[in-house]
Amino acid sequence: MKKTVGLAGVLLVLALSAAGCQKKQDVPEVYLDESIPETPVAVFTQNDLVSDMIQECCEKVVNRDGSSNIVVYSDSAEYYADEGLSYRELLLKRLSSGTADDLYLIPAEDVLEFDEKGFLYDLSDLDCIRNLSQDALIQSTYDGKVFSLPLSYTCFGFVWNVEMLKKYGLEVPENLDEFLNVCEKLKDNGILPYGANKDFGLTVPVMCAGLYDVYQGEGSEEKLEALSDGTAPVSEYIGKGFEFLQMMIDRGYMDSEKALDTLPFREEESEFFAEGNCAFICAIYRGRTFEDFPFEIEMTPLPVLENGSICVVGADQRVAVNPCSKNLEGAITIIEKLGQTEQLDSFAKSLGKISTSKNATAPDIPQSDSIIACVAEGDQIPNQDFRLHFNVWDTVRELSQQLCQGQSVDEVTAEYDSRQKEEIALYGKQ
Repeated sequence: MKKTVGLAGVLLVLALSAAGCQKKQDVPEVYLDESIPETPVAVFTQNDLVSDMIQECCEKVVNRDGSSNIVVYSDSAEYYADEGLSYRELLLKRLSSGTADDLYLIPAEDVLEFDEKGFLYDLSDLDCIRNLSQDALIQSTYDGKVFSLPLSYTCFGFVWNVEMLKKYGLEVPENLDEFLNVCEKLKDNGILPYGANKDFGLTVPVMCAGLYDVYQGEGSEEKLEALSDGTAPVSEYIGKGFEFLQMMIDRGYMDSEKALDTLPFREEESEFFAEGNCAFICAIYRGRTFEDFPFEIEMTPLPVLENGSICVVGADQRVAVNPCSKNLEGAITIIEKLGQTEQLDSFAKSLGKISTSKNATAPDIPQSDSIIACVAEGDQIPNQDFRLHFNVWDTVRELSQQLCQGQSVDEVTAEYDSRQKEEIALYGKQ
């Protein structure tokens, strides 16, 4: 566990633990002004990115006036990588065992379960929540409770090898007919159109092709209500998405076996694309997405609609407060400061993502103009809509993988309807 020390009240730091993730670290020897009591706050994250931001916030903002001395103890899933557990598994294990993590990052797909288990503190009354954009607030609210402070906002889209398209007389498609024409022309020339990965590379196209009708056009709230209470089976919409994925497989526009062997954010995926082995991949919007490709690229929403494109959006880096925190006041103080507009804008800028503040600023990256314009229009598909009392992102990913493994569209849609009923019974509010 790494200890980071606030500036206020610190007279002298004699020794700090060595950098890096080691099982045994020296305990920092710190001399503090005894007139300002130390307030320890424990943070658990996937990696050091957010904990470093919290540390900086404590040093430069929280403790600046000398009236507080909040000291951050951070722990990350990377530290436990050799145990073979995912961040989500580790987090649930820690909270269930009573480990005193005061702040933690909550994945969208765990919100329903964590609320049921009482692991979510309601941030609704905090002043900083008023700084969030409407979209970010919607994606941070479940059953009337603001369960986290999202530190950034992003979207998922297709990244295209523009030079490859030009080579075959093609342009980046903007609707379904153009998309299918591009894929067919590339396949005819021996090019694999889509280099999918097993995670959001499957999930995003299925959600876009299947759920667009829920979010675009009239009656969106009524459709969501019917889905949430089970009046409407989810297969009524998502079935079109699974049919789209099956079509991509059947026509040879993607390689399902390779997709199941491809993890996102790995060099193997980016190198496969960079070496010209496929024409487009699915990616998350962030600064690094646009780096290190030896050809012209463009990131767009998914052109899977008859009349245009759509994308999946999501608030991320969601910081939640453990309601059983022994240092609740210190944890809330940090949340209030992290949620200031200038802090949110600064953090998003450092990641090359969209700010969750009402400014909703985005980096000036010309290759992403079309997807940013799509996000700005609104009515995009959230990766997890918390107005629903069942999971979307996690379930669609799992069932999409089953489709790639050989199950039929009818089988996976029937399975989703079954899970929808079970989860509404478990998580639905009566």
